[in-house]
Amino acid sequence: MATLYVLEQGAEIRCDGERLAIWQTDQELGNVPMAKLEDIVVMGNIGFSTPAIKRLLDQQIEVTFLTIHGRYHGRLIGEVTAHVALRRNQYRRADDETWALAMAQACVSGKLRNCRAVLQRFARNRQQVEKEVLESIEALDHFIDRVDRTTKISSLVGVEGSGSAAYFGGLRSLFDSEWMFNNRNRRPPTDPVNVLLSLGYTLLVHKTLGAVQAVGFDPYQGFLHQLDYNRPSLVLDLIEEFRPILVDALVIRCCNDGRLTANDFSPSDDPKHPILLSNEGKKRFVAAFEERMRTEVTHPDGADGRPGKVSYWRCIELQARLLARAIQTGTSYQAWTTR
Repeated sequence: MATLYVLEQGAEIRCDGERLAIWQTDQELGNVPMAKLEDIVVMGNIGFSTPAIKRLLDQQIEVTFLTIHGRYHGRLIGEVTAHVALRRNQYRRADDETWALAMAQACVSGKLRNCRAVLQRFARNRQQVEKEVLESIEALDHFIDRVDRTTKISSLVGVEGSGSAAYFGGLRSLFDSEWMFNNRNRRPPTDPVNVLLSLGYTLLVHKTLGAVQAVGFDPYQGFLHQLDYNRPSLVLDLIEEFRPILVDALVIRCCNDGRLTANDFSPSDDPKHPILLSNEGKKRFVAAFEERMRTEVTHPDGADGRPGKVSYWRCIELQARLLARAIQTGTSYQAWTTR
């Protein structure tokens, strides 16, 4: 099962029997069997015919709408799943301060451990390791130790923020100076690397939202991320452990191996989007993201309850199922970490 990305501005997706066809100004750009589709992601001005919308709802094929700049806009989904018992337990666990704190600590610990792994992995491949990387790794060790000593979500959020700042301080030395990456910024991102990070995190949210809904969760009730209208807090909780591995590491590779160059970006007079990524650059980054999601890693439940190889997409779904099990039984959640 695959994700169909449509980036051609002004295109329309139509239903053609058991296939979806993409049309633009009376020309068919391509078509794909619906049976092979997991979901669809459209960016910008893309239309759907009414018959296509009806078939997508019938086939339970979800559609995620992103703006042309990659910001999440909304989703087309079918009926809500009938996992009432899981959702009731999810709300009870969120009200249990002790359990909620332990879950949030697992998210932050997993994230910081994977941040450290990213820095260590890229440092091993360099002849000379920059001191900023070594300092960041040492700082992350310190913040990882502090996670389990927190007694409130608010103090845990502070540890997570300090740890992330230390991490990005080391990460910037892994980019050539031409990328002008100094720190993490957003709303709006002000340099090419931050444009890619924001786009990658949006794509990861979309993937994780699908997994969370498939398991039966309410995606808006989280533990680390508190309630905020229209914010999928549980999804943001679960992506913490995957952000360094699936997005940050991918951005480093794309910027350093030539898949993306500074020429793929241009300045803009729009203060909301001061740096623009070209359409061709966007296609290459989305293709690299999908390739990354298909990469196989070992998961503790990857083979009939035993460690086995699974794709990152499947790994995210297994983590959502682990969380469902923890919520229903009251046991602790274990974040997925790499070395």
